[in-house]
Amino acid sequence: MTQPAKKILLAEDDSFTQYMMGEIFSTLGYDYDIAKDGQECLDIVCANPDAYGVILMDIHMPRMSGVDATRSIREKASDPPRSIPIIAVTADSDYHDDGAVTSNGMNGHLRKPIIASEINAIVHKYCGSA
Repeated sequence: MTQPAKKILLAEDDSFTQYMMGEIFSTLGYDYDIAKDGQECLDIVCANPDAYGVILMDIHMPRMSGVDATRSIREKASDPPRSIPIIAVTADSDYHDDGAVTSNGMNGHLRKPIIASEINAIVHKYCGSA
C-alpha cells in the first residue's frame, strides 16, 4: 500500500497567485494550505510538523519575509520541519539561481510567472504522487 501524498504549504501574500497556484494543485490532485505571510507559515509548520511534504515560499511578504521564515524554520523548528524542503517562489531575479536560495536555507526555486509543469515536477519530487 502506498503512502498518501503529503500536503503542500503555499506561503504567498498575493490573492491572485494563491488562487492560480491553488487551481494548479487541485488539478494535479494535491491537498494544500495557504499561509498569507512568513509568520503564519512558521506558525502553521510548527503546529503541524508532519503534515507537509514541501513548502512553496514567496520571498517578499509582509510581517515576515520568506527568507526570514525559512531561517526561522531551519533554526528554531524541531525535525521534521527543520528538514522540510522549502522552494523559493519569486519574480525577484536575485533568487533565480540555486546558490542564492541554498545560502538562505531553501532547496530550490520556481520563477514567477508560475508554469504548471514546473510546479508538478517540484511537488511530485517532494510529495509523491497525488
